[in-house]
Amino acid sequence: MDKRARFLAALARQPVDRPPVWLMRQAGRYLPGYRAVRAEHGFWDVCHTPELSTRVALEPLKKFPLDAAIVFSDILIVPEALGAGVTFEKGEGPVFERTMRSRDDLKQWNTTGLMERLAFMPNAVRHLAKTLAGSHGILGFAGAPFTLFAYSVEGGGSDDFRHARAMLTTDPGLARDAMNLFADAIAELCLAQLAAGADAVQLFDTWGGLLDKADYRAFAVPALNRAAATIRKAGKPVILFIKGGMHLLEVIKDIEVDGVSLDWRTSYSEARAALPGKLLQGQLDPVLLFGSEAAVRERTRAVLDEINRLPGGPGGCIVNLGHGILPQTPETNVAALVDEVVRWRA
Repeated sequence: MDKRARFLAALARQPVDRPPVWLMRQAGRYLPGYRAVRAEHGFWDVCHTPELSTRVALEPLKKFPLDAAIVFSDILIVPEALGAGVTFEKGEGPVFERTMRSRDDLKQWNTTGLMERLAFMPNAVRHLAKTLAGSHGILGFAGAPFTLFAYSVEGGGSDDFRHARAMLTTDPGLARDAMNLFADAIAELCLAQLAAGADAVQLFDTWGGLLDKADYRAFAVPALNRAAATIRKAGKPVILFIKGGMHLLEVIKDIEVDGVSLDWRTSYSEARAALPGKLLQGQLDPVLLFGSEAAVRERTRAVLDEINRLPGGPGGCIVNLGHGILPQTPETNVAALVDEVVRWRA
């Protein structure tokens, strides 16, 4: 099978010769080519310029026989386009000039012409698709409603997002309204990416794992289903990633997404038992890539063998990391991981 055909078959939960492989943050700071681009261009400039976004997205494809590319952008483009004033401080992550702590703050968000301000992302997908000319699968993405809500209330990154989580009880109506607004925005953004050439989209609920089952079901799930119901009208798969979401498996089965990306604490066998009809992806620990090459190969083979033992075998499974590649990750270990997948046969 060629790379894109393999990726599309896995997305459709059809038989494959081997599971396809791509890696979250595969175009990132561990690659010299990415660092060279960033030495000359600001982060938002790269996101807003299709030629630069494509240049960065192609870097890992040149080095490793990956089956899919993911458009280079960021989940926080939506709050930025709404008027939050998002900047990235070196070593500190995102900082919001304007937080959303009240109903008045929510009313200040500028939804008029939002997709015009976000057009650079589907334009980047279109440029990437034209450049790849069908050689690889293409993923688009967006932030999930709760994670975008959490950043917007907190004003940046946090260990506990206490302001955002507190709002779920102090002003649940405001929390739901904000998440619904994000759901509608990301649905439009994802539809535009799919129309531009993406084969699937992934929703990143990076901080969803902070919620217990009751709160995730009450707040995150309705907004996710609101977005997914719209996105799925395009007839292409929607994948959900929840970092730290192992305790949410019984809740995830009620979310109207086609696939689930597993973090490194959730095994394929546990996920398949809880989510029998969904595409599964992910699972390898990004920190594994800082170990020995032998360990990387051994752990990758173990995951592949576990996938092969699942009901239905490797069909409907995609090898990936359980979160993004970390800076300073040795390229040789990334190469070893991908090589083990490419060489593997049931």
